[in-house]
Amino acid sequence: MELDGAPDFPTRLPTVTVDVVEAPTSRTVHCDELQWWFVVPRVGDISRAAWYDRDTGELTRTRGTARPVAASAQDDDSVAIEIDERLPRSQAAGPEHNRISMAARLGRERAEFLSITSHGRTTDRTDRDFASNWGATGNRLLADAERLHATGPGSYRSVGSQGPRVDLVELTVGDRIFHGLRILDLDPGEDASEFGQSIVDLESGRTLAYWQYRPSPWDDDSGAWLATRPGVGLTIDGIRYQRRNCTGRDEVALTDHALFP
Repeated sequence: MELDGAPDFPTRLPTVTVDVVEAPTSRTVHCDELQWWFVVPRVGDISRAAWYDRDTGELTRTRGTARPVAASAQDDDSVAIEIDERLPRSQAAGPEHNRISMAARLGRERAEFLSITSHGRTTDRTDRDFASNWGATGNRLLADAERLHATGPGSYRSVGSQGPRVDLVELTVGDRIFHGLRILDLDPGEDASEFGQSIVDLESGRTLAYWQYRPSPWDDDSGAWLATRPGVGLTIDGIRYQRRNCTGRDEVALTDHALFP
């Protein structure tokens, strides 16, 4: 399968395993990335990632910096980031390529989006929905917030409403082994919503792998989907979550830090 612009990515999903070492953990890590876009808003940074369908092993899309992060034309501490998203020709129902332009900065506590331009539309902090869609980035210091209490394998009960659940894990990608923090990045509050789970390398503070979960009430076929994939979903406060994203696929993103020495 040909994927323009990303010849170095494996075209098939490597073997990926996650083994829990300590759950939860007191270990912490600083992650300076725009969560979870895998790029640090620092001049010179570069980032790439590939998404794979776990069911078929196929490469479904790639995303990466079009060029190293550059200083902003504005006389401030922001930077300019250009991201290219690409779909394989076999996957693309529309355009195979999308360029996303961002202004961002690395603040004292978090990496922050300032503006986003995608598909010809720009949104920034003057827009009413910008804060809810782009503003709620997590802290640079990733630490367990004692928010979720495990009640069984893949099952949790909330004891708080802020911050992530953090476990220490061993991640294997092909023949490469990492120790990292697995971050259950739930939105603040008690309402069920889609959320991401990342694995961040303890040594570099860079994301290695990322995937998402959706509440089962969001999809009419969720019961059948979960029934054919025992042990894949999560249960939080009695609500079942599917390990898939808005495409309907069970996809995992692997970054260049996970795939390449």
